[in-house]
Amino acid sequence: MTARRWRRRLVASCAGVVGCALLLAACGGGGEGGGSQGFREPKRPASQTITIKTGNYFFDPDEITTNAGVVNLELVGSDGGHTLVFDDGKEPGFQLEVSGRQTDAKKIALAPGKYTFYCDILGHRAQGMEGTLTVK
Repeated sequence: MTARRWRRRLVASCAGVVGCALLLAACGGGGEGGGSQGFREPKRPASQTITIKTGNYFFDPDEITTNAGVVNLELVGSDGGHTLVFDDGKEPGFQLEVSGRQTDAKKIALAPGKYTFYCDILGHRAQGMEGTLTVK
């Protein structure tokens, strides 16, 4: 093999490795949104706990009203795997995740406004796993 041919193969191999590394770095999150990057749980105590139950393609309740401030959001599973994330770039990185009868909870500081939450597992939102959290 000539030196020129060997160099071409080396450059092509290095380019492939760098391309794969960039692709893997870009694929850091899962589902249609959510993930854990950017969210920091508040250190202040929660003023209340909001419990949301999940099941086959539903949240219960799916319409919630609360006051602004730090709340503890609790997701309770009954079957299958489900997540709770926020839409429209609100609370980026916040995610609760359950499988089967697990419970997951985190504190979150909520400002006044309307928040859409949903399950980001492929197909779940389209089948009705979406709700609204109104903060006064």
